[in-house]
Amino acid sequence: MRFIAATWLIFISFTATSVMAQCNQKVHITDIAYAKNSSYFSSKYSSELDELIAHPPKQPGYLMLEFKVNKIQPSEDIRHYNKWLASRRVERVRTYLNQSDYSAPIISRVLTASTSTSRSVAIHWCETVTSESPLRVANHAISIDIE
Repeated sequence: MRFIAATWLIFISFTATSVMAQCNQKVHITDIAYAKNSSYFSSKYSSELDELIAHPPKQPGYLMLEFKVNKIQPSEDIRHYNKWLASRRVERVRTYLNQSDYSAPIISRVLTASTSTSRSVAIHWCETVTSESPLRVANHAISIDIE
Protein backbone atom coordinates (compact mmCIF):
# COMPACT_ATOMS: atom_id res chain seq x y z
CA MET A 1 0.00 0.00 0.00
CA ARG A 2 2.83 2.37 0.80
CA PHE A 3 4.37 1.64 -2.58
CA ILE A 4 1.15 2.69 -4.33
CA ALA A 5 0.89 5.84 -2.24
CA ALA A 6 4.53 6.73 -2.90
CA THR A 7 4.12 6.10 -6.62
CA TRP A 8 1.05 8.33 -6.65
CA LEU A 9 2.97 11.11 -4.84
CA ILE A 10 5.80 10.89 -7.36
CA PHE A 11 3.33 11.08 -10.23
CA ILE A 12 1.54 14.08 -8.69
CA SER A 13 4.81 15.93 -8.06
CA PHE A 14 5.77 15.67 -11.73
CA THR A 15 2.36 16.46 -13.23
CA ALA A 16 1.00 19.12 -10.88
CA THR A 17 2.83 21.91 -12.65
CA SER A 18 0.66 24.62 -14.18
CA VAL A 19 1.94 26.06 -17.43
CA MET A 20 0.83 29.50 -18.57
CA ALA A 21 2.43 31.94 -20.94
CA GLN A 22 3.69 34.97 -19.05
CA CYS A 23 3.32 38.10 -21.12
CA ASN A 24 3.64 41.06 -18.80
CA GLN A 25 4.36 43.66 -21.47
CA LYS A 26 2.44 42.55 -24.51
CA VAL A 27 2.32 44.75 -27.58
CA HIS A 28 -1.01 44.65 -29.36
CA ILE A 29 -0.52 44.09 -33.09
CA THR A 30 -4.02 43.63 -34.52
CA ASP A 31 -7.43 42.01 -34.10
CA ILE A 32 -8.83 39.46 -36.52
CA ALA A 33 -12.61 39.93 -36.51
CA TYR A 34 -15.14 37.22 -37.32
CA ALA A 35 -18.77 37.28 -38.37
CA LYS A 36 -21.31 35.78 -36.01
CA ASN A 37 -21.11 31.95 -35.88
CA SER A 38 -18.21 31.88 -38.35
CA SER A 39 -14.65 30.65 -38.00
CA TYR A 40 -13.46 32.17 -41.30
CA PHE A 41 -11.83 35.59 -41.50
CA SER A 42 -12.04 37.89 -44.51
CA SER A 43 -9.30 38.62 -47.03
CA LYS A 44 -8.80 42.00 -45.34
CA TYR A 45 -7.38 40.14 -42.34
CA SER A 46 -5.35 37.82 -44.59
CA SER A 47 -3.61 40.97 -45.81
CA GLU A 48 -2.92 42.06 -42.23
CA LEU A 49 -1.47 38.65 -41.41
CA ASP A 50 0.63 38.75 -44.60
CA GLU A 51 2.03 42.09 -43.43
CA LEU A 52 2.91 40.57 -40.04
CA ILE A 53 4.61 37.63 -41.77
CA ALA A 54 6.59 39.93 -44.06
CA HIS A 55 7.67 42.25 -41.22
CA PRO A 56 7.93 40.29 -37.96
CA PRO A 57 8.96 42.09 -34.77
CA LYS A 58 12.73 42.41 -34.47
CA GLN A 59 13.08 41.72 -30.73
CA PRO A 60 13.12 38.09 -29.50
CA GLY A 61 9.78 36.80 -28.33
CA TYR A 62 6.63 35.02 -29.36
CA LEU A 63 3.22 35.73 -30.80
CA MET A 64 0.18 35.33 -28.55
CA LEU A 65 -3.24 34.65 -30.06
CA GLU A 66 -5.96 35.41 -27.55
CA PHE A 67 -9.73 35.04 -27.70
CA LYS A 68 -12.11 36.05 -24.92
CA VAL A 69 -15.32 34.10 -24.35
CA ASN A 70 -18.06 35.86 -22.40
CA LYS A 71 -18.60 34.06 -19.10
CA ILE A 72 -22.35 34.77 -19.13
CA GLN A 73 -24.10 32.38 -21.52
CA PRO A 74 -27.80 31.47 -21.82
CA SER A 75 -27.09 27.74 -21.41
CA GLU A 76 -24.29 25.25 -20.91
CA ASP A 77 -24.72 24.01 -24.51
CA ILE A 78 -24.23 27.53 -25.88
CA ARG A 79 -21.20 28.03 -23.63
CA HIS A 80 -19.71 24.77 -24.90
CA TYR A 81 -20.37 25.81 -28.53
CA ASN A 82 -18.82 29.26 -27.99
CA LYS A 83 -15.69 27.76 -26.43
CA TRP A 84 -15.41 25.37 -29.40
CA LEU A 85 -15.90 28.25 -31.87
CA ALA A 86 -13.30 30.36 -30.05
CA SER A 87 -10.76 27.55 -30.30
CA ARG A 88 -11.59 27.09 -33.97
CA ARG A 89 -11.08 30.81 -34.68
CA VAL A 90 -7.71 30.85 -32.94
CA GLU A 91 -6.71 27.69 -34.81
CA ARG A 92 -7.57 29.33 -38.17
CA VAL A 93 -5.13 32.17 -37.46
CA ARG A 94 -2.48 29.76 -36.20
CA THR A 95 -2.86 27.55 -39.29
CA TYR A 96 -2.60 30.56 -41.62
CA LEU A 97 0.63 31.67 -39.94
CA ASN A 98 2.11 28.16 -39.85
CA GLN A 99 1.32 27.51 -43.51
CA SER A 100 3.09 30.77 -44.34
CA ASP A 101 6.21 29.60 -42.48
CA TYR A 102 5.95 32.25 -39.79
CA SER A 103 9.15 31.80 -37.82
CA ALA A 104 8.34 32.94 -34.28
CA PRO A 105 6.72 30.66 -31.71
CA ILE A 106 2.94 31.02 -31.41
CA ILE A 107 1.07 30.64 -28.13
CA SER A 108 -2.71 30.65 -28.01
CA ARG A 109 -5.16 30.99 -25.20
CA VAL A 110 -8.90 31.17 -24.85
CA LEU A 111 -10.02 33.17 -21.83
CA THR A 112 -13.34 31.82 -20.58
CA ALA A 113 -14.21 34.33 -17.86
CA SER A 114 -14.45 37.49 -19.91
CA THR A 115 -17.13 40.16 -19.91
CA SER A 116 -16.29 41.02 -23.52
CA THR A 117 -18.69 40.32 -26.37
CA SER A 118 -16.03 40.78 -29.05
CA ARG A 119 -15.66 38.15 -31.77
CA SER A 120 -12.00 38.89 -32.50
CA VAL A 121 -8.75 37.05 -32.06
CA ALA A 122 -6.31 39.53 -30.56
CA ILE A 123 -2.72 39.18 -31.73
CA HIS A 124 -0.02 40.35 -29.31
CA TRP A 125 3.77 40.29 -29.40
CA CYS A 126 5.39 39.16 -26.16
CA GLU A 127 9.07 39.91 -25.73
CA THR A 128 11.20 37.19 -24.23
CA VAL A 129 12.79 38.45 -21.04
CA THR A 130 16.37 37.35 -20.61
CA SER A 131 17.61 36.99 -17.08
CA GLU A 132 21.20 37.49 -16.02
CA SER A 133 20.82 35.08 -13.13
CA PRO A 134 21.04 31.38 -13.98
CA LEU A 135 17.95 29.20 -13.85
CA ARG A 136 17.71 27.33 -10.57
CA VAL A 137 15.86 24.06 -10.22
CA ALA A 138 14.86 22.72 -6.84
CA ASN A 139 15.71 19.09 -6.14
CA HIS A 140 13.13 16.95 -4.38
CA ALA A 141 14.17 13.91 -2.40
CA ILE A 142 11.56 11.20 -2.14
CA SER A 143 11.97 8.16 0.05
CA ILE A 144 9.97 5.01 -0.53
CA ASP A 145 9.49 2.29 2.03
CA ILE A 146 8.69 -1.07 0.46
CA GLU A 147 7.58 -3.85 2.77
